[in-house]
Amino acid sequence: MWTTLSASRWICLLTLTVAMFFSATQVDSYDPIGLPCCHNTSSRKIERIKRCYEQKPREGCNYHAFLILNQRGNLRCINPTAKWLNDKIETV
Repeated sequence: MWTTLSASRWICLLTLTVAMFFSATQVDSYDPIGLPCCHNTSSRKIERIKRCYEQKPREGCNYHAFLILNQRGNLRCINPTAKWLNDKIETV
């Protein structure tokens, strides 16, 4: 009885280890909040920012940008070199 229980624990542990390994290898390409990839960016200043996300180059999306959600719910892709954005980030 103990050997069967021990073997089943080993199988369970091995299965969890394999699942964790494959999950960890997918982290860079997985977008947990489902944001789109910005292909075009703007430097236009946005007032009343609700949220801001940084998009770093990754598999399937090779662009660096900031995705800004305004108070109206519009999502805009902003160039990371925009002066107003850098000033805003420094003040936060």
